[in-house]
Amino acid sequence: MNRPALVHGEYSGNGYEVWIGGRVVYSAGNHVHDSTQPALSEKDRLSLSTIRKFCNQTTREIASERGGIFAGVERVKNNSEPCLPFQMRQPDEIAKEQSQG
Repeated sequence: MNRPALVHGEYSGNGYEVWIGGRVVYSAGNHVHDSTQPALSEKDRLSLSTIRKFCNQTTREIASERGGIFAGVERVKNNSEPCLPFQMRQPDEIAKEQSQG
């Protein structure tokens, strides 16, 4: 029996990516009006909290659409940010959720 894939997101001040396994399946930039473009000025840039919210929401949606398991999101380092630890759910949490659902 195939196990559902783990789906996780990575975000920074530059935008975010959604990963399934070792492959990026979705990415978005930090521009307020066009997620396919990088913001070149501060006034056009999404806040980090907004990028994190969009990353979390999109990662959950993709996990649901593809029958995967939402494994969390992590803030990754860009040139001006410190790297923070990955906040991935533990395998026992995932197993418990699957047994209840």
